[in-house]
Amino acid sequence: MHRIFIRNYSYNRSIMKNYFKINSLLLIVLFFSFDIGAYSQKTTQHSDISAERLVKIGNHKLFISIKGDRDVKVTVVFEPGAGGSSQDWAKVISMLPLEIRTVAYDRAGVGNSEKGPLPQTMAQNVFELHELLKAAKIEGPIILVGQSIGGLIVRLYTEQYGKDVLGLVLVDPTHESSVLGSMKYGGWIRLREKAIGKAIPKPQIKDSISLGYDSTADYMAEEFQNMYLSSLKTPQRLGSRPLIILGAGIRQQPPGTPDEQWKELRNERDKQIQDLTVLSSNSKFILDPKSSHSIQNDNPGIVAKSIQMVINSITSKTKL
Repeated sequence: MHRIFIRNYSYNRSIMKNYFKINSLLLIVLFFSFDIGAYSQKTTQHSDISAERLVKIGNHKLFISIKGDRDVKVTVVFEPGAGGSSQDWAKVISMLPLEIRTVAYDRAGVGNSEKGPLPQTMAQNVFELHELLKAAKIEGPIILVGQSIGGLIVRLYTEQYGKDVLGLVLVDPTHESSVLGSMKYGGWIRLREKAIGKAIPKPQIKDSISLGYDSTADYMAEEFQNMYLSSLKTPQRLGSRPLIILGAGIRQQPPGTPDEQWKELRNERDKQIQDLTVLSSNSKFILDPKSSHSIQNDNPGIVAKSIQMVINSITSKTKL
């Protein structure tokens, strides 16, 4: 993936390498009570335990953190941004009742997960997440929550494994036509325009290097362009699934970026995120004026509330 050096457009966040030392399966108490504003819950007995462990898929292991009752009707699966880990969602998960089962994980080569096959494309990320959920016996239906580039990953997951996905929450997501600050290209670029039609290696988990892998290829540009073209052809790619998109209200101007250019970049970015509502016929955009790109850290409550809203829309069969 690209090393992106601009805040709010950044996909190069520092990797949290010291998160959780895993020596054995952790069991925690079966009775909890929550008193978090609108999320207050009565103490309830649960048939499951919280667990944090490494799960083998193919020839490598991924770290997974599961919390909540295994008998619930829906599970929420969290996908972090580039360089992010399962720890990114700790605040949000702490605000959800145990009646909502949650799954957070570390992608290959991040946090406590082992390195996986190259290249680690978004398609590879989607495939590995699906294999992880199968290996961990996490069955659908699920709700997907993705932040930044994780928003693209959960969209791709839904397109490929949609029968298991009931709804989505996109947290200040990346748009496939975003203008990004790139160290590779030396400035602001619309990444998808760097695509040259290079074939993306087929995802797999058996070998360390995928067939057809070219270390000089820009597979992210290719994937952005493929998503862009697909969206032009079929805008409503998520059907009628409940979809909430959270937009950050704080975007700091990067040093060295002229005022007029930054104004144009910010306006385009904000419009692109709002336009993602076209992905579903049952969608809602929410602007969080007090949060930066990492809304899940700045205002975890709004993410937790959005998850509840999606669940309510599903269970009541009503519009958001």
